[in-house]
Amino acid sequence: MTRSIEQHERAVRDLMADGARRPPAQRVVLDDASGRVLAEDVRAPLDLPALPNSQMDGFAVATADLEERAGGARTLRVAAIQPAGARPVAHTPGTATAVMTGAVLPGGADAVIPVERVEPATFDTPEITVTAAEAAETAPGRYVRPAGSDVTRGAVALPAGTLIGPAALGACAALGFTGSHPLPVRRGPHVLVISGGDEVVAPGEDLRPGTVYDANGALLAGWFAGAGAASVRRLRVNDNLGEFVDALERTVTGASPDLMVTSGGISAGAFEVVRVGLQRVAEMWFGHVAVQPGGPQGCGSYRGIPVLCLPGNPVSTWVSCEIFVRPALADVWGCCGASQWFTAVLAEPVRQLPGRVQLRRGVLEAGPAAGPALEPVVRCEGGPSSHLLMSAARATVLLRIPEGTGPLPSGTRVAVLPVTGGTAQQTGARP
Repeated sequence: MTRSIEQHERAVRDLMADGARRPPAQRVVLDDASGRVLAEDVRAPLDLPALPNSQMDGFAVATADLEERAGGARTLRVAAIQPAGARPVAHTPGTATAVMTGAVLPGGADAVIPVERVEPATFDTPEITVTAAEAAETAPGRYVRPAGSDVTRGAVALPAGTLIGPAALGACAALGFTGSHPLPVRRGPHVLVISGGDEVVAPGEDLRPGTVYDANGALLAGWFAGAGAASVRRLRVNDNLGEFVDALERTVTGASPDLMVTSGGISAGAFEVVRVGLQRVAEMWFGHVAVQPGGPQGCGSYRGIPVLCLPGNPVSTWVSCEIFVRPALADVWGCCGASQWFTAVLAEPVRQLPGRVQLRRGVLEAGPAAGPALEPVVRCEGGPSSHLLMSAARATVLLRIPEGTGPLPSGTRVAVLPVTGGTAQQTGARP
């Protein structure tokens, strides 16, 4: 029986949920937190900002001093200069303090006037004149960042489930989470990646006629590392059935993985060692999913460990990870962000496949599309074949082309899934 994408996605999620060991939070230093997911709420150990500070380069004043001559200009002596990082000074009534952006506001001052709005518009002056119009506009709190305006001490700064990207890393650094203050993150599974075959050789070895370098081992190891796996161990196998089963037993015994993932060896060929070997020693399902690429799939359990068997063509392996594995990791382990589909419109016609959903590699473009609104536009990158790994490396999205007898005309809305890739020269619109 052929499964739909949704049916196989649920099967992978259920299988992973049955085998998940639900590990406790892992605490990591800030330098190791990028791309991880918070396991607990992170509460602020201090106010941010800790003290009121200037939003602009300008002059700190007390608005009461500007009200003494309502309707007229006000001349104020520059009493001090306050750079960022300097200890705060006290405000002297009737004066102004030159402050740089981020400088702590002098005690008693309650507003900042930008340097370009006083006369003369310079810091090299013994006094400044505030115009009547500027004095009228300057109210308490103007161009001042109040203490705790970003987050107050004890409040939840980042909730559990936050994916720690660059902004979250900066926020945690600002709160002082360094080596002595580690962050609680969700630990992903220990993964065993199995790849190989008689036609596959390790990168760096001599290629014989009919052999290829092992792309899938590196692809899977990198993908799982980026998806929050606690560790990734690789096992290369050949097409000898007995050696495959023995190597599997030895490695699993030594590594105790939480998840096993194979690539290749599961189709209907005469030397499908992975399929034949696992059918002997594990409880497995092998079949097809109505999708291209990535049709042949397998899943099951070996010694209580979930096993996912992915097809061997590199693009099929990669697409299977994005479509089937990532949703399960996000839902069960919570160690990576969930898949974020959105819609874009086709830049050109795309031919459908009868009876199968097509997942094409694509690149987002910025430009007008059908209808009055400016919408994301997507263009296919390379052809549909599952061996075209270079086009996958250039892709920024996957396009979901529904089954049918097409072609779908340009301007048709389709679902797209962002993926990591593309070149620095590519620009695109994202929602």
